[in-house]
Amino acid sequence: MAAYSAIASGMLALTGVVFSLAFLMIQFSATAYSPRLVLWISRDPFMWHAVGVFTATFLYALAALTWVERRGPGRVPFISSWVVLGLLLASVAMFIGLIQRIGLLQINRMLKFTGDHGRAVIETVYPELDLPATVTRSEEFRTLPLTQTVLHHSGPEVIQKLDIVALVGLARTSGGIIEMLAAVGDTLVIHTPLLCVYGARHPIVETALTNAIEMGEERTFDQDPKYAIRLLVDIAIKALSPAINDPTTAVQALNYLSDVLRLIGTTDLSRSRGVDGLIG
Repeated sequence: MAAYSAIASGMLALTGVVFSLAFLMIQFSATAYSPRLVLWISRDPFMWHAVGVFTATFLYALAALTWVERRGPGRVPFISSWVVLGLLLASVAMFIGLIQRIGLLQINRMLKFTGDHGRAVIETVYPELDLPATVTRSEEFRTLPLTQTVLHHSGPEVIQKLDIVALVGLARTSGGIIEMLAAVGDTLVIHTPLLCVYGARHPIVETALTNAIEMGEERTFDQDPKYAIRLLVDIAIKALSPAINDPTTAVQALNYLSDVLRLIGTTDLSRSRGVDGLIG
């Protein structure tokens, strides 16, 4: 019972102190580089998993105390003791991992993190110049009749990801060609043209088309190399501002930015891998 009480009270204090300091460091770090990147780090699933493990350990230890038969022998169940011990060890592991994640807020690691994500997206989405073309980009499809136009009907949203497989499947089923009028990372407002369908034998269900396009409030690294470039530019500009005055960080950001741009120069931006029947 003493162990249960110590674990319950200790986990409650640890949770409050750790996450107060974590979010405080994130807030202060926002002054050194782009607040968009800090927001992305604060939404890291690992951080919220750590909150869940800490909370579960506290609640389990507290609930187990209520089931101890105090008027009888006052023994604690054997299995329950090992469960709370396992949760305690899991909390220690999550705490160590959380410290490593907070260490990512160092500017050098943050620049490498952003640059690596930009390189990964470019290598995944765009093929190299010497690779054979997977689809011929042509304007001949515009001679086909325009059978359908899809507009954005809600408030301002950002295109976060395209389900290429689903869009290609819809184009192949209808016998037409889908032209994306907005790219990943673009912000759409109400009545903004989203895509057009040419030469389809029958109209495609608009819900199926919009479900293949993931939208949200913030841009993400998925399929959006422009986002990594934008973040590196933001870090460099803020480092050169009179309030920060950190030219070393600006030079480091330019180094990673030049690396991403050199990689873009070796790819064919007019086409992407795995596209058949989708023009965008």
